[in-house]
Amino acid sequence: MTEKCVFVVVGEETIHCESCEARVGNALRRLSGVKAAEASHRTQEVRVQFDPGKTSREAIRERLEELGYEVRAGEVS
Repeated sequence: MTEKCVFVVVGEETIHCESCEARVGNALRRLSGVKAAEASHRTQEVRVQFDPGKTSREAIRERLEELGYEVRAGEVS
């Protein structure tokens, strides 16, 4: 089973460029259970597909905070 979640960067530290996008995506994909992760410097959104049996939204949020981003939950479309 796979779930999807979206986080929106809301703090002063933002995703500035494609290099930042890659850094965020790579860091999240290293979490056990994350199937896909994509960050956008244009929308400041981070979209993640994950196995809820192996990781959680909270663990994903914590990883983003470890990278220096303040985030809030966004809407999955």
